[in-house]
Amino acid sequence: MRASKNSVYGFTLLEVMVAVGLLAFAMVSILGIVSHNINLATKSTNYLIATSLADDMASRIDAEGLPAGSERSGKFENHPGFEWYITITPYNLPQFEAKMNIVSVLITWNDGEESYEISFVDSG
Repeated sequence: MRASKNSVYGFTLLEVMVAVGLLAFAMVSILGIVSHNINLATKSTNYLIATSLADDMASRIDAEGLPAGSERSGKFENHPGFEWYITITPYNLPQFEAKMNIVSVLITWNDGEESYEISFVDSG
């Protein structure tokens, strides 16, 4: 069969507009997913850094010791934006003649909006 002289091939303006709208919706959705994944990766990296820093601080406190009832804080020079807070609280059990300390190491970042804390008992 041959096409008649009056038939026109192609897309209507409405069909093109619908196709462009669907394509735009798909692109916005994909960009939203990519943005969300980047945020999750950044957050995960910060938690990994904080965990490592807290573990390092806890190891140093356990090795060097700090006096009971003390509090200290500071910033990490090699990790800008990360700060640390150490609290050592005495915890004595007189019935067992045990003198211990509860050591808390708090790591914060994003101006204190995010944090990670590790606590342990030191036999001081």
